[in-house]
Amino acid sequence: MVKQWLLLAALGVPTGFAPVLAQTPAQRTVLEAFRDSLDRVGDSLGLSQVEARMVAGLRRDRADPFEHLRLGFLALRQAELGATRYFDDAASEFETVTRLSPEWGYGWFGLGLAEFGLAVTGATGTRRASADAPYARASVALARAAMTDGRFADMVVEEAFQGRRERQPERVSTMLVALRVAGRPPARNPSVLAGLGRLEREFGDPQAALRVFDSWLPHAGRQRGLALLELARTRFLLGRLDGVAPYFEGSVYDDSVTVRAYRHDIELIGSRGELEEFDRAAGPNRTKFLRGFWGRRDAADLRLPGERLREHYRRLYHARRTYPLYLPGRIPEFIAAVPVSVDDRGLMYIRHGEPDDRVELTTLGVEPNESWRYDRAEGDLIIHFVARHDPEVFRLVESLLDVGETVEASSPATRDLVSRSQEVLLRSREQISPLYRRERRATPDRRSFLLAERAMSRQSLRTATTTDSYRDRFSHRLPARVDFGAFGLDSTGARLYVAFAVPFVPLRAAWLGEGIEYPLRVRLSGFSEAGDRLVTLDTVARPLTHEILGERWLAGTLSVPIPPGRMRLRIAFQDGDSVGTLLPIRSFEVLPTGKLEMSDLVVGVQSQPWQARLENGERVAMAPLGFIQRSQRAELAYEVTVPPGAALQTQLTVIRADDRAGVVSNERLTPPVGLGRQLVRHVLDIHKLKPGLYRIEVTVTDGLGGRARRSREFEVR
Repeated sequence: MVKQWLLLAALGVPTGFAPVLAQTPAQRTVLEAFRDSLDRVGDSLGLSQVEARMVAGLRRDRADPFEHLRLGFLALRQAELGATRYFDDAASEFETVTRLSPEWGYGWFGLGLAEFGLAVTGATGTRRASADAPYARASVALARAAMTDGRFADMVVEEAFQGRRERQPERVSTMLVALRVAGRPPARNPSVLAGLGRLEREFGDPQAALRVFDSWLPHAGRQRGLALLELARTRFLLGRLDGVAPYFEGSVYDDSVTVRAYRHDIELIGSRGELEEFDRAAGPNRTKFLRGFWGRRDAADLRLPGERLREHYRRLYHARRTYPLYLPGRIPEFIAAVPVSVDDRGLMYIRHGEPDDRVELTTLGVEPNESWRYDRAEGDLIIHFVARHDPEVFRLVESLLDVGETVEASSPATRDLVSRSQEVLLRSREQISPLYRRERRATPDRRSFLLAERAMSRQSLRTATTTDSYRDRFSHRLPARVDFGAFGLDSTGARLYVAFAVPFVPLRAAWLGEGIEYPLRVRLSGFSEAGDRLVTLDTVARPLTHEILGERWLAGTLSVPIPPGRMRLRIAFQDGDSVGTLLPIRSFEVLPTGKLEMSDLVVGVQSQPWQARLENGERVAMAPLGFIQRSQRAELAYEVTVPPGAALQTQLTVIRADDRAGVVSNERLTPPVGLGRQLVRHVLDIHKLKPGLYRIEVTVTDGLGGRARRSREFEVR
């Protein structure tokens, strides 16, 4: 207690400050240090002793507004520590300050806080809050502070956000009303307009926020970059894509506040390498980086330019409102330590959006918990949360079993190595994954099941915390199958041919027979390993209905030019808004060497409808179903470029690729005749192969030092 008293006494300012027309920087510095010291004191007795000394000193000069100001903030701190009668004393001191120095914003700001305290506590005193508007006096005083000095607008904004963190909606609404009063037209104070826009967007009317930011922009001055960002944020929140232009326009400004704001917005989804690249960029290079940052994400999820950017700001807003972090807590090591105002559910929502399924268990003896499932073509993500220290603050855990790990720590484990609470948790998750349903019941060794569950959850957690996504969501999945092949290879690239098979039954349409066109939306995106978009296709294909091997399909092909190099491909099929699928990303490469060049291998059946029509008029059979019947006539096709003076040698090897691995056949092929690009076909003796998985390899040499090898797998049934 003595140490706290000495700290406050050391920060005291001797009396004798004469009233001045405006507060000096030195006074503001001393006052802020005084307020900081008060916040660190939790002993009301020590504060009372400091109060006695300050009152004794004030008797020598009752007209010193600075001492009244310090006494006011001291009384506020005493009221915060439980002695609510001090709110009235604080208000009296601050009223004296506003009378002696009405141009001092601190006086009006302190008066607003004191009046708010009186309204909240209902403390009796010389002031009575209006029954109709109990917080009106507080709002008016805070508005006067903001109009006197724009810096107090920022303090009002912070008070509002602190009110949300402390679950005080009245505090939030009081601050919003204060800035609405201060920002009434023709207000031009940039700080007031900026603060009002932020509070309107977060707690009031986003449309009103947009109007305020439009008014702020012409007066933003050095904060023009930040004003453009705030304008973009608000347009995105309203679902508008025209926020893209001001977003990138504002990113060119190099002032520290603007740069920090842009970085803060991407910290929760950017990788360490991306954030380091952002930090190195400046001016137009920062804009270039951000265009690539969001463009890569648009390409990976087949989105239009700007859609992922807009969605990101919608998620930020929703997460702050739905998963607020009221109390400080530890952030797991696998998430970057950034300033966040949401719990771990909010972090996952910002990265991946709304889960496709969620389960929670509320029962005696089990702490609050949730599991989320994201339906992905590459495999579901299943992540688990538990609230251990606060029922509203959820944290990620590595396994569902970790949710109940501390509940029965002292109880003996059952023979199945699972406590009673953990068994209840496992049963509650049966709807979210086959692992908790089918595999758990079918696995006789429970230890093996527990290891499998932890491995799956750990992998999901790693993926969920290191990636982000914005997938299309369909209420009915369309399990499409595809086959790829590139032909026409030269120095400019090649043409990619895509054969696709879509099962007819999930379309929920009437079958009218074979050979009927059915319109289907097809989207394709090809992007480099760095994520830059290289190829885009969004078209309505018209595949034909076919009945193949007793099943009904839509069968079609399409083609698109692609540049040389390695790329990743994403393709989606869609029938209306509710039926569709987004297929896993597949790698593809077109690598012309300038010497001996060879395309990828394509295996297909000539009697089936998937025939790629090449630019020279030839047709190549493809097999999107992924298997070939032993009774069918299969064909291998590829292109090879024959350089002058070459003497080609071709070797074809068929290898069993499943648990019965081994070479099945090894033969030489007849080399192509002529020079330049040649299409090579070879009939495969499928009827000699037993059912199983096979890999076919073709190696070509030209006698000039050139060598090319390609392979592909196919299944025989």
